Amino acid sequence: MENIKPTRGVSHGNLAGADNGQGVPADFSARQTHAQETLAKSQKRFRYAFLTSPDSVAIIRAKDKIYIEINEMFSLFLGYAKEEIVGKSFSELTAWQDRKEQQNLLADIGRMGPVINRETRFIDSEGTVKTGLLSVMTMPLDQELHFVLAIRNIDALRVVEEALEKSEARYRELINNMSSGVAVFEAKNNGEEFVFMDFNRAAERTEHLKKENIIGRNFVEIVPSAIKYGLLDAFRRVWKSGEPEYHPVAIYKDDELKIWKENYIYRLPSGEIVDVYDDITERKHAESKLLIYQEKLRSLASELSLVEERERRSIATDLHDQIGQTLSVIKMRCFELRDSLNAPNLIHQIDEIKELVKQTIQDTRSLTFELSPPVLYELGLVAAIDWLAEQFQLKHNLKCTVESDKKPKPLSQDIEIVLFRSVRELLVNIVKHAEAKKVKIIIRVNKKNLRIRVTDDGIGFSPKTKAARTYKDQQFGLFNITERIRHLGGKLEVDSLRGKGTMVTLVAPLKAPDKD
Repeated sequence: MENIKPTRGVSHGNLAGADNGQGVPADFSARQTHAQETLAKSQKRFRYAFLTSPDSVAIIRAKDKIYIEINEMFSLFLGYAKEEIVGKSFSELTAWQDRKEQQNLLADIGRMGPVINRETRFIDSEGTVKTGLLSVMTMPLDQELHFVLAIRNIDALRVVEEALEKSEARYRELINNMSSGVAVFEAKNNGEEFVFMDFNRAAERTEHLKKENIIGRNFVEIVPSAIKYGLLDAFRRVWKSGEPEYHPVAIYKDDELKIWKENYIYRLPSGEIVDVYDDITERKHAESKLLIYQEKLRSLASELSLVEERERRSIATDLHDQIGQTLSVIKMRCFELRDSLNAPNLIHQIDEIKELVKQTIQDTRSLTFELSPPVLYELGLVAAIDWLAEQFQLKHNLKCTVESDKKPKPLSQDIEIVLFRSVRELLVNIVKHAEAKKVKIIIRVNKKNLRIRVTDDGIGFSPKTKAARTYKDQQFGLFNITERIRHLGGKLEVDSLRGKGTMVTLVAPLKAPDKD
């Protein structure tokens, strides 16, 4: 490309200066040398730019439309070797998809001026259509006019643009079809203010606003309550820290929930703030109603349990006072009848009847204690638990010990009943599931509460073993106890590990002392 030399004009005015000995003034010789050096540097820069340009560049001589030079990118773009292009005329290289556009291009430049970034389709040596931005301008080289033709390949750009368009379409469809409201904000004034950039359909429905009416407007201008309920401050924190934040907003009026929104706020890499939110007011109302229904059911279940206990006591009392006494009278009559008989066979029959009546009396007493142990009502909770432990020790070969402090334990009758039944349920669970040898029951007064701790040395259980039926059965029993105690103001605490035994603590409120 040594023959490509951009022409630079040199002024020839009146020259004054000393003769250099050859009839040429010295200052003229120096200026000529400087001009040559400047021209050489210019040629060097031009050549470097031409060869290293990322665009495809070709130089065409204007007078005969012959390609005199191309760079490597031009050769790669069209798929021809340099020698296949240089020396050919502009019309011989059929690289334009539109042949008419190619034929008129150079003539139009002479008439209408340079072409700048005209989108043009080309055909390479393999017939592949390529898209480029074409620029053509004239330039004097070696005192001759030339065309400099540059093509910037935008196929890759088109692929990126199409991918971006598809991505934008997917984003738009995703955002607009989300059930959650989505608002996108641009931070202004160093994150102190936020301007609406996007607003999806769900947000329009929730807020009763139109997207076109709020885009570009200040957030606080549209939602003044954002300051009062801390949402603006949440935006600022997220914008500064980059950490996502959950920010619920609950609005009450006259102690009634009016609005409840859950906001999930995060910052995009671009610095924009996104607020994804849901209006869950209806769900909160439903949850509130559900809690009320649950409390009513819990109360009903507790009342039914207490009613059942009262019926148990009533039946046990009837068994003891009526059936038990009647059986005792029958037994006494048998004794009297036996004394009046002389026949051995009749005496034997009376003895059999006496034994049957005796066994029936014993069974009635056992049933009475099973239904409602009188010791609970006559001697109190501690004595009843002590009796219960003795019964389990005798029947199930389970060593049971009971410890109690000497402090008074004033309890309402309902709580005494629930605690007694709860301890019994725990002992039944231990016998059925724990494989324990020892059980220890500790009864203590702690401030305003009574604490009953039941500890066994059995196999224990773990919440992770939910698949085990024994665990489910045991948990159901604990659930029943928990619900009954909670209704009366108490609670249940469980501490257990597989292979380490179980410790269950019942906590119930003591009865407040009567005020004079």
